[in-house]
Amino acid sequence: MTGPSPRSSIHKLQSYKPNFGKSKIKNFIRLSANEGALGASENAVKALNTFSINLNRYPPQVSEELIGSISKRYNLEKKKIILGNGSDELISIISQAFLDKNDEAIYTEFGFLQFPQAIALSGAKGVVAKDINLTTSVDNILSKINDKTKVIFLANANNPTGTYIPKKEVIRLHNSIPSKILLVYDAAYSEFITNRDYIDGSILAENYENVIMLRTFSKLHGLASLRLGWGYCSEKIVDCLMRVRGPFSVNSAAISAGIAAIEDKKFQQKSVRHNLKWMSWMEMQLNSLNLVYQPSVTNFLLIKFPNSLKKNAQNAEKFLAKRGILVRGMKVYGLDDYIRVSIGNEAENMLLIKELKTFLEKNE
Repeated sequence: MTGPSPRSSIHKLQSYKPNFGKSKIKNFIRLSANEGALGASENAVKALNTFSINLNRYPPQVSEELIGSISKRYNLEKKKIILGNGSDELISIISQAFLDKNDEAIYTEFGFLQFPQAIALSGAKGVVAKDINLTTSVDNILSKINDKTKVIFLANANNPTGTYIPKKEVIRLHNSIPSKILLVYDAAYSEFITNRDYIDGSILAENYENVIMLRTFSKLHGLASLRLGWGYCSEKIVDCLMRVRGPFSVNSAAISAGIAAIEDKKFQQKSVRHNLKWMSWMEMQLNSLNLVYQPSVTNFLLIKFPNSLKKNAQNAEKFLAKRGILVRGMKVYGLDDYIRVSIGNEAENMLLIKELKTFLEKNE
């Protein structure tokens, strides 16, 4: 006797398991998840410590206060903002809302792993557009469009490569796709980017019915454990996604901390300055170690190791873990020669470089 069978698409699915790394050292440092180097804003921590809403009460279905704070901070229309239990949830419900089993959705070769996961869960077909030099190729995306294409997922800047495409390329992409195709523009790392030719996607979502910009509180704001994200899109898309999203998606504690975090501009500016300073320092140190890296506009770096017996990326990852430093191996992306390293605090960054130097010297 057999039990119930799930949808056929589930059998083909591999569960997405974030790999934070493991270490036997108790007080390890984690540079494997692109988390905020400075932790959370003191105001956000204080909001949590004084959190006194009755735990037996459900949170609001829509937090007008948090939406208002986001709207004020970024000068956006309140009615076009949707909250989610992390941007992961929004990616999932977008796929559920807009994709069917006969549809196709495009994502980039080294794009966020949640994209193909969400596409597969919807039963649709995921189509990969190859990157060029670890960077999104607009031409390759456009070449994959056909009558079945319903959604394009684009992370800009991209995880795990740290690369981005400039404003003119983003606009060229949008101008070249049919209005029936939804462009999902994931701008999770946008607050770290100071390049003038970058576009965070909000202006496109403001003016067009077929764009949704996604943002997160997990990176700059340091609230990854609370799972809080948001999107900006037409009221029509908001209404559609709210029909799919769970009624109590965002918890009350996340709402309280989120309001405090989004309003703390001083902490945000401090975090950006820290990231710029230590990114520059890290690049200088890697150059001195003769390690190749992918220039990044995010809060992490993709570092390449020689494809040799001892100096390879897997051995580097293991070596660092034994010394209490967790970094992210890239085999799951097919980037076997790379590790991804988050920018940490001052002590963490210095220790990382020290141990990398030791690893390279031991394996001469």
